[in-house]
Amino acid sequence: MNPETLFSRAEAARAASRFAASERIYRQILALKSLDARNRAEALLGAGDVCRLQGRFSRALQDYARAEALLKDRDPGRAMDASTGWALAARAVGRAREALPRLKKALARYSRAGDHKGRAFALWALGGTWRIAGDMKRGRNFLVQALEQYRSLGDAEGRAYAHCALGGLERMRGDIPASARHYRLANSAMRRRADRFGVAYSYCGLGNVERMNGRFRPALGLYRKAEALYKKIGDQVSYAYTLWSIGTAHKMMGGTRPARAAFATAQRLFLKTGDTRGQVYALLGFAELEWMQGRASRALPFWSKARALAARHGFAWESLHVRALAGGKVDSLAASYRKAGSAFHPRSMPVNGP
Repeated sequence: MNPETLFSRAEAARAASRFAASERIYRQILALKSLDARNRAEALLGAGDVCRLQGRFSRALQDYARAEALLKDRDPGRAMDASTGWALAARAVGRAREALPRLKKALARYSRAGDHKGRAFALWALGGTWRIAGDMKRGRNFLVQALEQYRSLGDAEGRAYAHCALGGLERMRGDIPASARHYRLANSAMRRRADRFGVAYSYCGLGNVERMNGRFRPALGLYRKAEALYKKIGDQVSYAYTLWSIGTAHKMMGGTRPARAAFATAQRLFLKTGDTRGQVYALLGFAELEWMQGRASRALPFWSKARALAARHGFAWESLHVRALAGGKVDSLAASYRKAGSAFHPRSMPVNGP
């Protein structure tokens, strides 16, 4: 079978959120003996993208690096696409400080080249990376620019994903009405486009809006919708965060047993994918459950591991949560959260974290 037919099939599978199937086809392309360097690079880029979407970050980093090396002298623009993909995979495993310089370079290059689509993607990637790095103001600025750029391009897919990213960031900033608006717009657009991954992503976001408003039962209903879609897709990354949200909703309702089960499954997926930021959230969830049940001595190891991970990877936002739960007593850290750009701060246990 010729590469063009296989590329078409791989892209069709990816568009249908069949990421594992798409990867298998890209690997078929890479196995072709007569494959030229350009097609090899394109197959590596595609494989890197779908590996990243499955949470196979280590393999994605390898694919992107190989693609970038092949494209560096042949097509600097596509090489930058590979570098941007590498940065997204790197930030997912707690290497945001390595991702930021690459993304800044990509934004500058796309802007100089007049590549508006590339520029929009780099703005979106930078916004999400600054959010992970704990700079809410800078993250929001880049995401708003990305949304405006996608609007000017008439790119419905890019616009929907920008709304999703802004929905998450506004939740962290404590602006739940704004978060709800973004997720509703995203969900409507994703359903029109029949984007299963995007629909799942936005359902989880809408569940988080309900949870932050104290409506835990409706939140669980939305999480279950997201969960069903993630299972069909085979996603492990976003699904892990959905499980953490399910655990948090149960925790807030006093359901320590279902909360613990959800956190445990989420933690297994975070460990499997190498998502260190997610591991911090799961560890803090376990610690809080122990404190809630009056077992401070059993809570301390979870809290200590979370503190060490957050410090090692420079997770400023998550380090605030660690401080808030120090000793099992929620401190008055309103000023610290405001400094981080958020109106949210824990007031009592259990903590309904954003």
